[in-house]
Amino acid sequence: MAETVTVTQLNNRIKMLLKHGSVNDIWVSGEISGLKKYPSGHYYFTLKDDKSSVSAVLFAGKRANISFEPKDGDKVDSFGSADLFAQTGKYQFIVSSMKYSGVGDLYAKFEALKAKLKDEGLFDESRKRALPKYPRRIGVVTSSAGAVIHDIITTSSVRFPADIFLAPCLVQGEGASKTIVSGIRTLEKFGVDIIIVARGGGSLEDLWPFNEENVARAIAGCSVPVVSAVGHETDFTISDFAADVRAPTPTGAAAIILRDRSETLADVSSLMIRAERAAGSMIDRFGNRLDLCSVKLSPDHVSDALDMRMMQVDDLASRTERNLSSYFEKLGIRIQAAAGRISPEHVLEIMRYRESSADNLLSRAWNSVSAAVSRAESRMNLAGAGMSLKRIVSKAELESVKCGSLFSRAEICVKNIIRDSESRLGAVGNRPDNSANSSINNRESYADSLSRHLEGLNPLSILSRGYGFVTDEKGNIIKEAGNMFPGERIAVHMKDGFVNAKVTGWKSDE
Repeated sequence: MAETVTVTQLNNRIKMLLKHGSVNDIWVSGEISGLKKYPSGHYYFTLKDDKSSVSAVLFAGKRANISFEPKDGDKVDSFGSADLFAQTGKYQFIVSSMKYSGVGDLYAKFEALKAKLKDEGLFDESRKRALPKYPRRIGVVTSSAGAVIHDIITTSSVRFPADIFLAPCLVQGEGASKTIVSGIRTLEKFGVDIIIVARGGGSLEDLWPFNEENVARAIAGCSVPVVSAVGHETDFTISDFAADVRAPTPTGAAAIILRDRSETLADVSSLMIRAERAAGSMIDRFGNRLDLCSVKLSPDHVSDALDMRMMQVDDLASRTERNLSSYFEKLGIRIQAAAGRISPEHVLEIMRYRESSADNLLSRAWNSVSAAVSRAESRMNLAGAGMSLKRIVSKAELESVKCGSLFSRAEICVKNIIRDSESRLGAVGNRPDNSANSSINNRESYADSLSRHLEGLNPLSILSRGYGFVTDEKGNIIKEAGNMFPGERIAVHMKDGFVNAKVTGWKSDE
């Protein structure tokens, strides 16, 4: 009869079998995946190649044998032994030492795609969009069988309410990336406010569909904001970089998108208080303005304002009159001074001076001619012995002709000077009169214009043309006939006083 053993006995026997030398103290080459470091200092991870994987553990006591910090994607040569954890029946490789041998193929592929998309600008912050503050329709792309969708729904139920729409997809394995892309596009066409792409934690292989290029481009090209919530807080995927916002976990994604209900109510209360204060302040300001307008539009205030305007008009008229009087006084003084400088006596005095100058010039010319004749006679007397009578006569006649010509030219020059002086003195004598008359006419026209302008500013001039205004018994001005009623006592104000009257009826002009 076959032997019957317990589970514990079976596991212990298998554990003894693993003590065989072929699986102890050997080097195993593989890629680290799903590495987790516990507070105890132990490292738990998976060693894998392109076909198989095995669970492995590096205890804290052996950490000193390693010269580098292991991480996901590292290609390593691990020295250790195979063992079985009898309580769970789990087979694992116990690592005693480890050598770094390079980057794993999958991790290298991850880094290459990340660099390519980054160079294209797919991860630029400038293209990322802000999330809607209060989304009403939230789409979720994840597995329908996992805990992710349940966590998102539970979180949303205690926060700001929203409708959750699921687009189920595969989250690992071959073909999973195509179902993720299909879910994103379906929700986009359906018309949601925001999309969450999510799955739980796992190894690099488990999360690999979210590192595919087609998923990254679908997220970046989506017309609505996308939140990536893939794996745990320490896990990073290409989807995280392409999305508008990365959430540490799926539950965290719901908390980021939906505001806390109590927080929203507090914001609404704060806004209501601010609105009430603003409304109260505005009412107070308008009340003050209405009070001010009421004071300004009262009959007493209007009368005071009219008196002030009249005082300003009187002051302006007085100042204008003083300025005109001062101006004409100064102008008269200047005209008198000009007339004194160009008086007939002054002109005659100038004429006498010019005539005296001309006589002096003629005298000098005559003396010059006489001296020339005398010199000629002296020369002739000195040369008389050597000259014939005929030659002397001829020479005397020639000198006489020259002297006559010189005297005639001097006389013509003096007459021209006297005639030119008379013309210039006549023009100067007429110039002050013409200038004074023109200036006086211009100032008189300007004064008339100012007077007419002041008269137009005078409010009483309107009443003098036959106009008036009507007030009720309290002195309030009545602007429209429809504001009066039969039997009401009114006063009609005109230029020289007012008339009391009683309304018997009214008729519209329309």
